[in-house]
Amino acid sequence: MRKVILYVTMSFDGFIAGPNNELDWMLPTADDGMVADIVNLFNEVDGGFIGYPTASGMIPYWSNVAQNPLASQSERDIAQAVNKLHSIILSNTPERLEWANSELLLVKNDNDLIEGVKRIKQQPGKDLAVPGGIRTAEAFARLDLIDEYVFMVHPVALGNGKRVFTSKVKLELVNAKTYKSGIMRLCNRPPSSAAENAKR
Repeated sequence: MRKVILYVTMSFDGFIAGPNNELDWMLPTADDGMVADIVNLFNEVDGGFIGYPTASGMIPYWSNVAQNPLASQSERDIAQAVNKLHSIILSNTPERLEWANSELLLVKNDNDLIEGVKRIKQQPGKDLAVPGGIRTAEAFARLDLIDEYVFMVHPVALGNGKRVFTSKVKLELVNAKTYKSGIMRLCNRPPSSAAENAKR
């Protein structure tokens, strides 16, 4: 069965956005090693769950980066990897999607999301990502829909803001890596997922 991987940027004190969804605290630079790891992560999945509001900005943004001759090589590499994803757009109302390689998953309540994710995980293909959206990340974590967490922890403390977790969650560290920028990548799994992967 396909895994669901949450990829999220996080502050040192555990916030994924400021109190008003601010993202200006993220370090603007990424070294070559970090870019290569981000590209590899997206190349290992072929679908991504994205909330409709986030998708409205994220999909056009990366599409434009891929076509922008002024974009850096690292930006174009990430854009190419992101743009290959089959986007599964989450919305509680019917929406007309104008983006290629995308589908709408209508979720009016938690049960709709759980059943929808379960159905898609059983379909053939590579693993699935949750690449963006604060509310989407929180909902997937709260409903225990994540098989693997990849946190890109920036050396910045916010003191207050939005979190992925809203209750106690036990995780097991799979691996950790530090980049020249000071950003650290932490890969964690819930104990049940870690045990299942060890048997493979």
